[in-house]
Amino acid sequence: MKKVQLTVNRVFVSFILLISTLFIISPVPGISDGNRVSFYEYLYGWPLRWLNVTSVTDKGSSFIKNFFTGNEGISIQWINLLGSFLFIFVVVSIIFFFAEKLYKKYDFLIST
Repeated sequence: MKKVQLTVNRVFVSFILLISTLFIISPVPGISDGNRVSFYEYLYGWPLRWLNVTSVTDKGSSFIKNFFTGNEGISIQWINLLGSFLFIFVVVSIIFFFAEKLYKKYDFLIST
């Protein structure tokens, strides 16, 4: 049961970090020329840039402004989303592993 709880904790932390990267890490901007108007594209999500928000006006690179006010389209690259989640999950698992080892080491030193 302890292994299941540790896995659930790692998945939860990975999911929270995946969502928070949308707000923390700045997007990769790009301009996509349309037939009559230029579209501004912003790629969000770290590390594989899995969320693409398209806008007619350049409102800045804030995720909240681009996502919730007047965008022309939002697309999710599901493979990149899965890859980003797995990458973050592996990094979180490594951090949990070293934290557990460090905790056991110092717990042993304190208890003796």
